[in-house]
Amino acid sequence: MTEEVDKVPRNFLKALSDFNRKREIVFKEFDEIQDKYSKGEDIVEDLKRFRSKRPDIFTVIDDIFHKAVEVEDKLGRERVKEEEWEVMRAFKDRFSDLAEEIDLLVLGELGLGR
Repeated sequence: MTEEVDKVPRNFLKALSDFNRKREIVFKEFDEIQDKYSKGEDIVEDLKRFRSKRPDIFTVIDDIFHKAVEVEDKLGRERVKEEEWEVMRAFKDRFSDLAEEIDLLVLGELGLGR
Protein backbone atom coordinates (compact mmCIF):
# COMPACT_ATOMS: atom_id res chain seq x y z
CA MET A 1 0.00 0.00 0.00
CA THR A 2 1.10 3.52 -0.54
CA GLU A 3 1.83 5.80 2.35
CA GLU A 4 -1.11 8.02 1.40
CA VAL A 5 -3.58 5.11 1.66
CA ASP A 6 -2.24 4.24 5.12
CA LYS A 7 -2.63 7.78 6.45
CA VAL A 8 -5.40 8.36 8.93
CA PRO A 9 -7.54 11.36 7.97
CA ARG A 10 -6.58 14.49 9.88
CA ASN A 11 -10.24 15.31 10.64
CA PHE A 12 -10.67 11.90 12.33
CA LEU A 13 -7.63 12.54 14.54
CA LYS A 14 -8.90 16.02 15.41
CA ALA A 15 -12.34 14.64 16.30
CA LEU A 16 -10.74 11.91 18.41
CA SER A 17 -8.66 14.52 20.21
CA ASP A 18 -11.80 16.61 20.83
CA PHE A 19 -13.61 13.53 22.14
CA ASN A 20 -10.82 12.85 24.63
CA ARG A 21 -10.40 16.48 25.65
CA LYS A 22 -14.15 16.93 26.23
CA ARG A 23 -14.79 13.45 27.59
CA GLU A 24 -16.25 14.62 30.91
CA ILE A 25 -18.85 16.74 29.10
CA VAL A 26 -19.54 13.98 26.56
CA PHE A 27 -19.99 11.33 29.25
CA LYS A 28 -22.26 13.66 31.25
CA GLU A 29 -24.46 14.40 28.25
CA PHE A 30 -24.68 10.73 27.34
CA ASP A 31 -25.46 9.81 30.96
CA GLU A 32 -28.47 12.13 30.69
CA ILE A 33 -29.50 10.62 27.34
CA GLN A 34 -29.10 7.09 28.67
CA ASP A 35 -31.15 7.96 31.75
CA LYS A 36 -34.03 9.09 29.53
CA TYR A 37 -33.62 5.98 27.36
CA SER A 38 -33.74 3.69 30.41
CA LYS A 39 -37.05 5.32 31.38
CA GLY A 40 -38.46 4.50 27.95
CA GLU A 41 -38.37 8.07 26.69
CA ASP A 42 -37.62 8.95 23.07
CA ILE A 43 -34.03 10.16 22.74
CA VAL A 44 -33.87 10.96 19.02
CA GLU A 45 -34.06 14.72 19.57
CA ASP A 46 -31.39 14.51 22.29
CA LEU A 47 -29.06 12.64 19.93
CA LYS A 48 -29.76 15.15 17.15
CA ARG A 49 -29.05 18.04 19.54
CA PHE A 50 -25.76 16.45 20.62
CA ARG A 51 -24.80 15.85 16.99
CA SER A 52 -25.60 19.43 16.04
CA LYS A 53 -23.43 20.78 18.90
CA ARG A 54 -20.57 18.31 18.40
CA PRO A 55 -20.81 16.77 14.91
CA ASP A 56 -17.22 15.51 14.79
CA ILE A 57 -17.48 13.87 18.19
CA PHE A 58 -20.82 12.30 17.21
CA THR A 59 -19.13 10.78 14.16
CA VAL A 60 -16.40 9.28 16.38
CA ILE A 61 -19.08 7.86 18.69
CA ASP A 62 -20.96 6.35 15.76
CA ASP A 63 -17.70 4.87 14.49
CA ILE A 64 -16.87 3.44 17.94
CA PHE A 65 -20.09 1.44 17.85
CA HIS A 66 -20.46 0.62 14.18
CA LYS A 67 -16.96 0.64 12.68
CA ALA A 68 -14.98 -0.70 15.62
CA VAL A 69 -12.48 -2.68 13.56
CA GLU A 70 -11.79 0.29 11.27
CA VAL A 71 -11.38 2.62 14.28
CA GLU A 72 -9.00 0.22 16.01
CA ASP A 73 -6.98 -0.05 12.81
CA LYS A 74 -6.76 3.75 12.53
CA LEU A 75 -5.77 4.08 16.18
CA GLY A 76 -3.16 1.36 15.85
CA ARG A 77 -1.59 3.08 12.86
CA GLU A 78 -1.42 6.36 14.76
CA ARG A 79 -0.10 4.73 17.92
CA VAL A 80 -2.77 6.40 20.03
CA LYS A 81 -2.05 6.62 23.74
CA GLU A 82 -3.43 3.79 25.87
CA GLU A 83 -5.45 6.32 27.89
CA GLU A 84 -7.32 7.37 24.75
CA TRP A 85 -8.08 3.74 23.94
CA GLU A 86 -9.40 3.26 27.47
CA VAL A 87 -11.69 6.28 27.22
CA MET A 88 -13.18 4.92 23.99
CA ARG A 89 -13.62 1.44 25.45
CA ALA A 90 -15.22 2.87 28.58
CA PHE A 91 -17.63 4.92 26.47
CA LYS A 92 -18.54 1.94 24.31
CA ASP A 93 -19.13 -0.29 27.34
CA ARG A 94 -21.06 2.31 29.33
CA PHE A 95 -23.37 3.41 26.53
CA SER A 96 -23.74 0.22 24.51
CA ASP A 97 -27.52 0.34 25.07
CA LEU A 98 -27.63 3.45 22.86
CA ALA A 99 -25.76 1.95 19.90
CA GLU A 100 -28.91 0.88 18.07
CA GLU A 101 -30.58 4.27 18.59
CA ILE A 102 -27.51 6.03 17.20
CA ASP A 103 -27.49 3.67 14.24
CA LEU A 104 -31.19 4.21 13.56
CA LEU A 105 -30.71 7.98 13.64
CA VAL A 106 -27.83 7.86 11.17
CA LEU A 107 -29.56 5.36 8.88
CA GLY A 108 -32.82 7.28 9.04
CA GLU A 109 -31.13 10.42 7.86
CA LEU A 110 -29.60 8.50 5.00
CA GLY A 111 -33.08 7.35 4.05
CA LEU A 112 -32.42 3.78 5.15
CA GLY A 113 -34.14 3.75 8.53
CA ARG A 114 -37.61 3.11 9.85
